[in-house]
Amino acid sequence: MNAMIKPAPPSENGFSLVETMVALTVLSINLIGAVSMFALAQDGISGGKKSLEAMALAESRMERLRAAAYHTLLIDDLDGDGLADVVMEDSGTGADATAGDGEYTARLTVNHVVLTWTVHPDHPLLARSRAAAITVTAEWSDRQGRRRTIRLGMQRANPLYTGDAS
Repeated sequence: MNAMIKPAPPSENGFSLVETMVALTVLSINLIGAVSMFALAQDGISGGKKSLEAMALAESRMERLRAAAYHTLLIDDLDGDGLADVVMEDSGTGADATAGDGEYTARLTVNHVVLTWTVHPDHPLLARSRAAAITVTAEWSDRQGRRRTIRLGMQRANPLYTGDAS
């Protein structure tokens, strides 16, 4: 009685149409999820690119203000041709919101990023000030239309300040 039990022959029926449709439905749902994740990742990448560009613009403007001679903080040569392109005034016109507030403002738009920088000396005359607060702000809109802002600031001392002469 060495009879071996033979396994049952595999079914030759295959998959039914219902099983195939269920498998295709599950696969379609997974593919739609993957495609939406790619779109979400693309939005994140483009948002990060714009944020990086805005930060680079703000840092570049801040470095130029840091490297400039103190007495030239209110004059900017934006294109590097040796001629002043911006003379900042406390006039309440253009980028400057309020006349006489002691804050000098200039604005420039680069690749849909609005770059605004302010110089606020602690004395009405820059040459007589001990220091100036400098702020650089970069603003842009993301794909959903939300306003984004990066703000950098520093305090800059007047190297020629000799004290109050009054």
